Amino acid sequence: MEEQLSRLYLKDGQNALQYVQSLNQNVRQIAIEAILECSKLGYPLNNMEITSKARDLMRKKSVHY
Repeated sequence: MEEQLSRLYLKDGQNALQYVQSLNQNVRQIAIEAILECSKLGYPLNNMEITSKARDLMRKKSVHY
């Protein structure tokens, strides 16, 4: 997974892996999932899209539990 992230760059030029590593450890996993989902869907990799997708993923997970 680190290799996938190291190949992705956010709109501001920051490496996705570095972005995830800069986050609080509690939110890293959902951020990784959100980045990969945004990338798969062709969404721009910026903080707004990543945060929005992360919230969406968290909502979906909480519904299933």
